[in-house]
Amino acid sequence: MKKLFFALILLIPAVSHAESSRAAASIDCNDRANEIRMSDQLDEAIDVLGDCLAEELNRVARTYLLLGLSYYEQDEQNKAIANYSKAIEFAPEYVTAYTNRGLSYAMKGKIDEALADFETAIDIDPEYMQAYYYRAFTYHREGDYRRAIDDFNIAMTLTQDQAETATIYYNRGRAYKELNRFEEAISDYSQAIQVNPNYTAAYFSRGLLYHQRKNIDEAIADYTRTIAFDENHARAYFNRGLLQRKNGKDHLALRDFEAATNIDPSYARAHANRGYTMMVPVIPLLFILALG
Repeated sequence: MKKLFFALILLIPAVSHAESSRAAASIDCNDRANEIRMSDQLDEAIDVLGDCLAEELNRVARTYLLLGLSYYEQDEQNKAIANYSKAIEFAPEYVTAYTNRGLSYAMKGKIDEALADFETAIDIDPEYMQAYYYRAFTYHREGDYRRAIDDFNIAMTLTQDQAETATIYYNRGRAYKELNRFEEAISDYSQAIQVNPNYTAAYFSRGLLYHQRKNIDEAIADYTRTIAFDENHARAYFNRGLLQRKNGKDHLALRDFEAATNIDPSYARAHANRGYTMMVPVIPLLFILALG
């Protein structure tokens, strides 16, 4: 499954016990309707059969939806879109199918189609959080950070789930960063961490901003927390090494540069900085020898 630069929220929940019970009940729905028909209660039989048909169509629509999600996770967006479209054929107001299809369109760069699907989903259910969230993702992907922030603001009001809330804070922070609104970005990363204290990406992103703003101690602390949650985070080691060297702690910098190169042997900047740091104590001696 591909990894996106954007932290995503799962669209499809697992089948609940209640859903399973309804599915089992629908098995004998037609038999029940037939019994009613045979007792000459034709209007009631028609109503029951209409309910049977609606349940069956919804079941088929959900199957297509799950097929679409499976293809999405394999990065087969055309097949995902085709299955979401079939789901919509069977259930024309299937808000999740429109939202998922919009996301797949966005991944293919078909922005007009994606925005149209999100708009339809919101028209069907104005309180469907994921439609705003993935529209924000699409705006962010296109560099329209202000509209992305507007949709993150709405999404934030439509969820009580802590994981979703932390993810929205984090991604809104990324949008603020792109607009150079660094204080707001740091605030959102901090909010994400407050909601989810294990949010590795939020620590690293906040560390980058502290680093950029020359808040060295805060940046080192966030890189250290990043490493505590992800011991293979080469960039956190490298960036912390740069700051350790700036603080005059070359032995700690060397340790971090070495860790970064062990994790990623192709990390050229880590190799170069490690070599430079090892040479620093030798350079004054070479200068003295040259003078002599």
